[in-house]
Amino acid sequence: MARLGVGAAPGFFPAIGYQSIPLSAYSLAYMGITPYVEALVIMSLVAAVLSSVRSSMTSAGGRSRLERWTRLLAFCLALGQAYGWTRLAQNAGALPGGIDWSVRLAVSLELVGGTAVVILLADLLDEFGLGFGYGALLLYAMGPLALQIHRIADFIVATPSLEALFWPFAIWAAFTLAVTVGSVAVVLAIRHVPAPRMDGQQHGSPADLRLLGSGMLRPPQFAFACIALPTIVASLYLTTNPSGAEWLMVNWNAYGAALWLDVAYVLLEGSLVVFFAWFVATIEFRAAGAPAHLGQHVARLALLGGCCLALLGVGATVANHLTTRRAGQIIPMSGFDVLLTVAMILLAILWIEGRATRAVPFAASLTRLP
Repeated sequence: MARLGVGAAPGFFPAIGYQSIPLSAYSLAYMGITPYVEALVIMSLVAAVLSSVRSSMTSAGGRSRLERWTRLLAFCLALGQAYGWTRLAQNAGALPGGIDWSVRLAVSLELVGGTAVVILLADLLDEFGLGFGYGALLLYAMGPLALQIHRIADFIVATPSLEALFWPFAIWAAFTLAVTVGSVAVVLAIRHVPAPRMDGQQHGSPADLRLLGSGMLRPPQFAFACIALPTIVASLYLTTNPSGAEWLMVNWNAYGAALWLDVAYVLLEGSLVVFFAWFVATIEFRAAGAPAHLGQHVARLALLGGCCLALLGVGATVANHLTTRRAGQIIPMSGFDVLLTVAMILLAILWIEGRATRAVPFAASLTRLP
């Protein structure tokens, strides 16, 4: 697993650029905290569906058991992803084609061990008060941010002149700033719903509902899982039908060679984000036992919030890619990564100010996922 500096040439110096020594190497922490975050997302759905799981979360012992099951699920997911990575690495020529099961298992267990170390680091951040109870999500949000910094540094180094990079960088900065501002507005948006009136009198109390009742983490996660299924299935047929499998794996994205397929992919991804935003919000609303009169408001806000997620996460990402490509240099930007980073920064600020426990835009789910 130690291929430090072998193969790709480093950028400005060996610590900068996505082809630099730290990122071109096969690290034991290659998968990072992602399997654990995916386990948290799955367990949040389980807690919303099963009342027995929700009731167990009210006691310290129940929360401890749920944390152990979440970690076990994370290790299982990490093992499956590590196995899949060895297959992809073989197809790409990064691993020898004739490795036996013991070598594959050893590589997979090494990658799972790297994920376990990162989970331990997240726990230490929370234990010492540096993670505000969200150490795993902070590490998860820092990953795309660090990767983007490396990409920008590599673009600056690889471009023959800064003048050639001016317009693409300006366009990327404008899209990033616009998505950041939109993310702050969407994350903090609240709808005040008055108490229902019956016989001329108010019954109950008013409520504040988030625009993103589903949060900004789970709808994209579920949408990505669904939209990645065709490429996963195609990878299984690389040996029996290599031409068809490779065509689908290359073109099943928003920037392939077939325009109709690109449009279909973008529309499908946006629709899945909207659907899962509504799905997660309505399921958690029913699980929380909230007043029935709020149901229609939650559904409408969830659909509107899902459209905002799709616009910022899917639409802005594709528009940035196409515009920077037209300007001469593609500088990628993920709207969903910007959304998550903004959410975690806002959460840290609210926590420092002592308002995190009263922060309506966060902690809607029992697992406190943003």
